Amino acid sequence: LKALNWRPPEEFVAKAADSVIDLYGVVIKPVDFDPELRYPVLEYIYGGPQVVNTPRSFTQSTLQQAFAQLGFIVVTLDARGTTERGKAFQDVVYQNFGRNEIPDHVAALRQAATTRPYMDMSRLGIFGGSWGGYMTVRAAVLAPDVYQVGVARYPVVDLYDHWNLIESYMGLPVENRAGYDYASSLRLVGNLKGKLLLTHGTSDVNATFSATMKMVEALTRAN
Repeated sequence: LKALNWRPPEEFVAKAADSVIDLYGVVIKPVDFDPELRYPVLEYIYGGPQVVNTPRSFTQSTLQQAFAQLGFIVVTLDARGTTERGKAFQDVVYQNFGRNEIPDHVAALRQAATTRPYMDMSRLGIFGGSWGGYMTVRAAVLAPDVYQVGVARYPVVDLYDHWNLIESYMGLPVENRAGYDYASSLRLVGNLKGKLLLTHGTSDVNATFSATMKMVEALTRAN
């Protein structure tokens, strides 16, 4: 690794959008990193409430490391609502999914960039699959002036399609209609400004292909 000029991920701490809670993440640089240059930034996101995404071991960062070698500064962090930080931290998304996650990611990225001038936030992309696909779409429609490009792989776009996991956090749709409706990205597609790529395998039984078709239909109707 030393002979390859490999750089270990750089850990950072930033405040959530509430300016109180600490969030933790990593910044990964290419092996030929030059601090005098400005690099496009790529965020790898998951954001589902049942796991953490920030790598804690060498093998957990291999995907991000690979993208960094293409010339990106790659950032991964966990927002409020994810697990392993206690009940109060996770309860932010209880019956309230899709509201605070992207503001937390935007706030943390901006803070990371303030002390890292090589991070070119005017060239910011985001990608992920499943809940990471949901959060990619969410970022594109909730923060269209921040994220210029998104690649969403087999995304969840509407929580009514994902009952097998989400009911434990959101309750039944008949009991939390407002929460489900707010969490849907279908109603927000008119906000899209950047480039968004959707990819989905038709045999997916977890994040169903119908979700992406709903998004395609919504995008078409929004012109």
